[in-house]
Amino acid sequence: METIDIIITRYNKHLDWIRYLPFSILRNVYIYNKGVNDSLFQKYSPPEEVKQKFIIKKVENIGRIDHTIAYHILETWDTPADVLVSLPGSIMMCRMKGAYLSYIVSNLKNIKTRYKGFFSPRFHRVSKKFNYSIDSYVSEGLCNKNDNPFIKSEYKDFQDWKTKLVDSIPVKFIAMRGMFAVCKENTHFIDKSIYNNLLESLSVGDNIENGHFAERIWAHLFKQYHN
Repeated sequence: METIDIIITRYNKHLDWIRYLPFSILRNVYIYNKGVNDSLFQKYSPPEEVKQKFIIKKVENIGRIDHTIAYHILETWDTPADVLVSLPGSIMMCRMKGAYLSYIVSNLKNIKTRYKGFFSPRFHRVSKKFNYSIDSYVSEGLCNKNDNPFIKSEYKDFQDWKTKLVDSIPVKFIAMRGMFAVCKENTHFIDKSIYNNLLESLSVGDNIENGHFAERIWAHLFKQYHN
């Protein structure tokens, strides 16, 4: 039977929306808690059979969701799920994230066939000259905000960062929000050294330009390499 794990990157938001996950088909739900409190739920009280699938890990508040993705893949390298789903804790912060969650759940059975191992609801092609940089950023939603300053990258832009840490292959696709499902064949096709490079790049803080670069790399790694 195919195994499915979900990873959730949480700062200070409540995760009551977790009740909408298809627990009957899930192996584990990893909650990476990067917040200053452990109040995961506000009104929802998970039943015992759901709690048994939780693996809650308190981790340093660095790199946001992208650090969690690379960290989890390396940590579970020898025991991966057949399908891994990445979700931000702030699913209900905006209507579109809730819709993206619904799209992912409804397409879990099609990942290996229709989507060839990778599916993201916010996915699109980019031009051969795609590049990116950002000078400042403030998190969306009060639950995500803190006083940590924005840290510019030591690399001049996305392409410079990608060439030095990942590869020099032109990017064809990007998938935003850190919301996707990917098969283990796709994650394990990528050399471990790339994940380690990502972790190092994302460990300099939480509000960092490198994080915006990393957000734009997952579709390249997990989809493009398999076309």
